[in-house]
Amino acid sequence: MSHRKEQKRLTSRSGFTLVELAAAAGLLGTVLLVTIPIVKHVRTSRDAAGQQFLAQQETANIMERLAIDPSANKTDETINISPEVANLLPDAEVTITRQLGEDGLQQITVLLSWANEAGERSLPVTLTAWFPAQEPTP
Repeated sequence: MSHRKEQKRLTSRSGFTLVELAAAAGLLGTVLLVTIPIVKHVRTSRDAAGQQFLAQQETANIMERLAIDPSANKTDETINISPEVANLLPDAEVTITRQLGEDGLQQITVLLSWANEAGERSLPVTLTAWFPAQEPTP
């Protein structure tokens, strides 16, 4: 009887078998295959949101510069984005449009667009403000 107990004790080992190890490796591989694309997508989305926020801030800054003297004939060529923003928004382009209304107000629209990581133009940020139309002084 003691021989059987001793034999049972020797054959009963704790640890991993090769099947268990292969199953664990397969599960770990599956988790990594699912997690890595999700992390890449989150990073891309976060970067795009950061660029969008930066573009909104820069558009507001440009509008503030125009608000200082809305009657000045500032055009796309005379208004530039800051160098820091130009580094973070590739191929950034500013477009300024002015329209005189019948109500004595001047509508100024600032549009800022840039290229995303894929090289495609992202949706532009647009800001519109109305200022009293002033006659240019001679």
